[in-house]
Formats: sequence, C-alpha cells, structure tokens
Amino acid sequence: MKKRLLSTVCTLLFALALGAQNTDVTPDKTGMTLSAQEWDKNVVMGWNLGNSLESSGGETGWGNPATTKAMIQFVKSQGFNAIRIPVRWTEQLSDQTNMIVKDTWLKRVKEIVDWCLDEDMYVIINTHHEAWLDRNPFYTQQTENNRKLAALWKCIATYFRDYDQRLAFAGTNETVAKVNGQENWGTPTAEWQAVQNSYNQTFIDAVRATGGKNYYRHLVVQTYACSGWSGLSGFIIPTDKVESRLSVEFHDYDPYDYAGGGTYYYWGKKYRDMGKRTPNDDETAMKNYFDRIVNSWWKKGLGVVLGEYGATCHYTNDDKQTQMENLQYYYKCMVSAARERGFAAFAWDNNAFGNGTEKFGIFRRAGGTMTVGNTYSLQGICEGAGVEYHEPEDPGGGDDPAEGTLFWEGNSLMDWGNGLQLTIPASEFEAQGKDVRLILQFTLDYTDYNMIQLFYGDWSTNPSFIINGETYEKEYIPTNLYPVGNGESCTSTLTFDESIYNIIIQKGIVIQGHGVRLNKVLLANGTSGIQPVDAQSASDPYYYSIDGRRTVSPTRGLYIHNGQKMVIKK
Repeated sequence: MKKRLLSTVCTLLFALALGAQNTDVTPDKTGMTLSAQEWDKNVVMGWNLGNSLESSGGETGWGNPATTKAMIQFVKSQGFNAIRIPVRWTEQLSDQTNMIVKDTWLKRVKEIVDWCLDEDMYVIINTHHEAWLDRNPFYTQQTENNRKLAALWKCIATYFRDYDQRLAFAGTNETVAKVNGQENWGTPTAEWQAVQNSYNQTFIDAVRATGGKNYYRHLVVQTYACSGWSGLSGFIIPTDKVESRLSVEFHDYDPYDYAGGGTYYYWGKKYRDMGKRTPNDDETAMKNYFDRIVNSWWKKGLGVVLGEYGATCHYTNDDKQTQMENLQYYYKCMVSAARERGFAAFAWDNNAFGNGTEKFGIFRRAGGTMTVGNTYSLQGICEGAGVEYHEPEDPGGGDDPAEGTLFWEGNSLMDWGNGLQLTIPASEFEAQGKDVRLILQFTLDYTDYNMIQLFYGDWSTNPSFIINGETYEKEYIPTNLYPVGNGESCTSTLTFDESIYNIIIQKGIVIQGHGVRLNKVLLANGTSGIQPVDAQSASDPYYYSIDGRRTVSPTRGLYIHNGQKMVIKK
C-alpha cells in the first residue's frame, strides 16, 4: 500500500514538473477547484455586455455609453450572477506583428472584470469581431491566423494569469466563412470546420502554456458560427493538459424567423391559437435540441455555455400585449431548458429598444447608470432561472416637461443634410434674456445611432451647452443621457454660459442631427420658478434647478438650496 501511494505521489510530482517545464511559470492550482461543469452550473443568470468593448472604434464606437461600476452593480441587483464581456482586441494593438495589446486597453478590460468580481460574479472574456480571424476559416489563412491567435491569447492570458477561477476565457466567437462578400451561416464545409477546430486547439495550448492559474482555468471553445447544429456534426473535442476544464459554446436565436424579428410574432404550443406561429419549432423542439447537445458534449465530461440567446422585441399594434407576453414566455422556456441541463446561459443585450430587428435590449444604459428597459424579457429570464422578479420603478424619459414659448412644432426626422435642419434666429434668444432655456422634445428613430448637434446660425462653429449641470461640446447622444430607447420620446433642456449666449444673440442657432425625430422646440426664461437666493428660507426643504424645477431629491446638476449654490454629482 505504501509503495502504491509513493508511486502515485511520484507520478503526480513528475506530471507537475513536466507541466512546469512547458509553461511560462509553474502551474498553480490554488483555489482553482471548479470543473467546467461545476462552473457552468453555478451560473444562475448570465448577461452579455453587448455592443460595448467589442465595438469598432472603441468602447463607445457603436453609440453605447462607457460602462460604469454602477451599471455592473445594477445588473447584479436584478438577479444576474455572471457576465460575458465580448472584447475586440485587434484595434487596440501596440505591436501588430506580435499581437501585443495596448496597456490602456488591457487596464480598461481589467477594470470592468474587477467590478464584476467585486460583485462576486462569474465572468467570461473572449475575442470578438476579429475579422482577420473569424471571417477567414480557410486553409490558406490557417497557419498565420493560428500564429496570431496564439500570440494574442498569450498576451491576454498572461495579463490575467493570477485571477481566480471565477474568470473564464473563450477563444473565439462566431467564426463564419466570408466568400465573395457573403457570410455563410448555414452548413459549413469540412474545411471551415477543420480550421475552427484548429483555432480551439491553438487557444487552449496558448493559455495553458502561460502557467500559473491559467493551467487550470475554465476555458471555452466554439463550434463553427457558434451554432450547436454545426457542432453536433463537425466539432472535434480538443486535447487539453488538464481534465474537466473545458466547455463548448453555442449561441441560440432559434427559430430565427421569430427570435430575429422575422415574419412570426408567436412562438410555442402555448400560443398555437394566437395567430401566425412558428411552424415545427416549439418547447419540445427546444428541449430535444438541448438534449442532443447533452448527449454529444455534457455526457463526455464537457461543460456547455450558451454564450448568447435572445429574441428581438417585435410586435404588431393590434396584439402587442399578447406578443410581449409571448416574448416573456420564450425567454422563460429558453432559460429553464438551459438551467435544467446545467448550461451556463448568457442573455444578449445590446441596449437597443423599440420594435423590429436587433432590439435585444434588456437594460437601458445612459448617463453612467442603468434601468430596466424591457420588463418582459427580464421577467422571463427570472422565471426560467427561478429567481424572484421585482417590478422596476418607472425612470421617466429625459427632463421633466417644461413651459415655454413654442417656436416650432412638427414631426420631422433629423438626418444631417437629408433631414430637418432647424434655424432659430438670434432675436428669439435675445427676447428671453441671458438665462434662456432651449427645450427640445423629440422621438428617437434610428437604425444605427442617434445624435443632436448645434451650430451657430452662420454655420461657422459649434456652441457648447449645458444639460443637467454637465457641459457638452457641440453635440450629444440622447441615449447616453436618458433611459430611453428607439421609438420612445424624450425632452432635453439646454442652457448656455453667458459668453456663449453673447454669440448666440448675434448669430442664432441651427439644430441638426441623426436618428432623432423632432417634435417641439420651446424657448423659456431660465429664471422662472427659481426663488432669489436671499428670498429662500433656510428651512426650505426644496432644491431649485437652473431650469426652474423644484424637488426634494435632486439628481445630478446645479441647484440652489438654503441660499447656497451647489453641484450635485450623484
């Protein structure tokens, strides 16, 4: 018995020594005890920080605001205990040949990861929208792509090497062959499958070679197009140095003619009598599909990550309420089916709202804060996960309605030179005085982004302006300031410094923009409704904003309270 025990110990030490010889630093198993399946089962509700760090042009490149710690805390407060953070790295390289990521970008990703871990959440980071990689699964690019992928993951993994087991890495995203400008999301060729399988192996080898906690870290590999259907026939389980630390990732927006916003507005047997329901795709089909994945991967010791799932918000006006309830039911069934099988499921959220395609928003991100934007999707996720759902408070949309002199009224889309460009003469501002307020009431109407921009009336330069105590230079993105989405209405109140006002009363102002349908423009005197400082009682409980509103619970901005001017930053 002693000889057998000694032999076992010697074998283990030899294996560790061999592993250490092939890694940058010695493998460290401290605290790295979870298997992939255990990690996945621990994800009760997962959420995607979509269209942010993976955006072209940087974190805010696709119109979403910069992520804040308050946003992460809000997601946690709604019942989510895991976040998938898609990241585009290639635009942030300091060394293109050796795939070295800029330190500023690594620090930014780290900052958000740290916020998630501070909330005791599980986290996945990946490579996302790297066109050189995920649109070229061809033999002609295979060798070079694998070289670059290995170098990139060596950089990323080394930076995060000491992080605990709550952080997982996912090697790629949705690898899809692009031929003659056409992306092939259907059945892949043997070549495309083989190249994606090689990406998976390269990713695993590169991360494990960095050693430390990465030697035992939970790693996530992908099928072609992150399609479970493609993976069931062409995915090859890669070789790993450690046991039980791999998960397979797939995405599910099935049936796409419902979930993607196609011609169907009802899904599931429960809604079979409600109208045009998706044929041959229902609760049973979903469960059977997931069971095939269990048999192919889970029963072989692999974990399963449902990295993205969701259904776009789309409806017809004649039966909107029922269709929104159907949306809730779809989310409930998806999450329930995934959780029953141990899958880690992450809802896709791109902060897009309204009615149509790509409206996967769950939480509205604006002004550094977050609110619930789609109660039906959120409630369905909670129901499927067995988490208590709390009805959110109505955050309102923009500034409070205000009185003023109506200058213009209509329903005109602003689309730079192709849309409304409204000129307000200098005399209109001069009539209101230097404390003038410019009040814009509008409805968001965009497919890509939204923006409102001011020019002086002679089109020479742009004035700065103030909204809720914050100064903006020439333009602003409404969805970054207010908890509103596409198709929803909003009000902005703009004021001006005296130096800017003095130019405006000479030149006037032109308002233009994109993705915004202007409804009303009013001008008002900014002093109306504000008591003079020396007339305000020291015991007065109210705060008075610069645009005349009175409140006992001020939000961010400039206020007068008990005879003192103050800036509220919360």
